[in-house]
Amino acid sequence: MSAGIPQTGLAKLFGYTPKELYSEHFYQERELPYLDLHNYSIHCNEVIVKGEKGHVRDLCKRVLKYLKESRKYQKPTSGYDECILLNYWIYDDLDKYYKHNTENMNIAYAGIEKIWNNLVNDSYQRSYYQKCVPLFKSILDHDDWKKRKELYDYCINYELIGQMSKFIDEKCMQYYGYIEEKAELYDHFEKECLSHPDTCPEFYNKCKDYKPEKVLDTLICHEKIKAKKVAALQNSQRQAPESGPHASGTDLTQENSQIGTKFGHTVLGVAPVLVAASALYRYTPVGSWILKLGGYNQNNVSNMNGEELDGFLSNAQGSDGMFFGGGENYISYQPM
Repeated sequence: MSAGIPQTGLAKLFGYTPKELYSEHFYQERELPYLDLHNYSIHCNEVIVKGEKGHVRDLCKRVLKYLKESRKYQKPTSGYDECILLNYWIYDDLDKYYKHNTENMNIAYAGIEKIWNNLVNDSYQRSYYQKCVPLFKSILDHDDWKKRKELYDYCINYELIGQMSKFIDEKCMQYYGYIEEKAELYDHFEKECLSHPDTCPEFYNKCKDYKPEKVLDTLICHEKIKAKKVAALQNSQRQAPESGPHASGTDLTQENSQIGTKFGHTVLGVAPVLVAASALYRYTPVGSWILKLGGYNQNNVSNMNGEELDGFLSNAQGSDGMFFGGGENYISYQPM
């Protein structure tokens, strides 16, 4: 059940570009448009599912085809375990079709599992007997099953790409990012295996040797990638728009100046009216009517002497008085 370098004949035969990574190659072969799947209908047509029955039947047939054509199962001592890949492939496929509905996924898996178990445990079924078995409890019945699948895929793939990336620059550049992005995955399982050692993936100890921070600096393109990252960072810093107190302060000063000018013009327009109204109030009945129309307090105006009016006008005309001393005093008048 373990494998060496993937054979690419089937994918090419069906017009597909063969996958290079071990896990991707295995998954690709399970999904090819085989013409003999109808041979497995006798077992799979009665599969118990909840929705997507046609797809689950097809999935069941593909599982049985693989089992029939594979060898008797023996847990490999080296390489990778195709039985683990088969179980992950089935569950991942159900996850896509049922849109992450775990209940429906588990019902469909159980439907396939029942047929599967009956065949591999029946000594009269020579084509299936003692072959790969369902591994739901051991590898799939976990909330983080998808992360476990990703970790297993990465670990078996690294055995291929790790060696290539140490000596072939092109392969190193191709797979460096794939290796680097697994750092978060390792962070997850370091915490998980420390807090729940009983549920830690069985393959985790072997995978620890492929942790990105341990292997990246052993790859032939490591220094080149580092230099590119430094250059990209420096370039982005040079191209970044000016920011800081000077740039923002200039914009704010211009904006405040415009707002202040508008408000100043308004005040200067009001001031003569106020002075005229005060004079009219003192000497004519019309003044009282103007002040009432403008909403001004008659007592306040009547108490203003000439010197106070002069002071008011000088304040209104200045640029640093009460109306212009700070943006917070007039910013709300912008709509004018």
